Amino acid sequence: MQLSELNPTRPWPLPQAPWIMSQQWRDLTFIHYAVDSNMLHPFIPKGLELDTYNDQAWISIVVLQVHHLRLRFMPPIPGMMDFNQVNIRTYVRSSEGKPGVYFLRIGATSRLAVLGASTFMHMPFIHADLRIDPMHPDKLQLSHPPDQRIDCSLSDHTKLRLHATPVSSPYPAVTNPLTKWLTERYCQYSDKRHPVPLQAKGVVSSELIITDIQHSPWSVQTAKVSVEQNSLLQPFGIALPSSPHLATHTKKVQAYIWWQRPVKPIR
Repeated sequence: MQLSELNPTRPWPLPQAPWIMSQQWRDLTFIHYAVDSNMLHPFIPKGLELDTYNDQAWISIVVLQVHHLRLRFMPPIPGMMDFNQVNIRTYVRSSEGKPGVYFLRIGATSRLAVLGASTFMHMPFIHADLRIDPMHPDKLQLSHPPDQRIDCSLSDHTKLRLHATPVSSPYPAVTNPLTKWLTERYCQYSDKRHPVPLQAKGVVSSELIITDIQHSPWSVQTAKVSVEQNSLLQPFGIALPSSPHLATHTKKVQAYIWWQRPVKPIR
């Protein structure tokens, strides 16, 4: 199969350059929060604007397992192939008009992945102690995703603890307007000059870069989530509701990532 055929819903053509990294995302738990845009504006780099759904901004926390991470033309690197990760992201657009994601922070259990992504990809990675465990391992069925217990502590001592249970059959994300808006994202943005949003608050200059992504279509299941503790946004001064506005589970997604390039300015 040609890479261009991996996802027919992709809204713009693939880059002409070859991809540089592939990885598989497994057992993804998404918890989504609708928030006041004013809470996020101080952390968004100059040149990006918040993308909103029905005039509301969104923050998503994504817990996942990264598998088979591989750099193109290189053998697997021990310590970077498989690890757990938590992403805290919001939704933005640039002068190119492409809807993408902007990461407020990313926690990973692989210190090598943290070092590599922070140094070369200009992304806000920090180390995480993150466990993703089935709640009832003696009752696992291969045909059904398990109830999950997630226990995460980032290196700045912020925490996330929750239980997640898929409660629906899988359905294509594109069939629901909100899940389509949250998942149909084929690029991510970073500020090369100030890659850590917490440190960039109030900075008026930026050097925006864009990373193109190709992934297989999202299939999601509605999930029931019980959040016991969530202080991941505390350093930003953002208090999230006790329960997310939407939660979903996805079993597996294959992704390909391109090297970053500067965002094209408005002419």
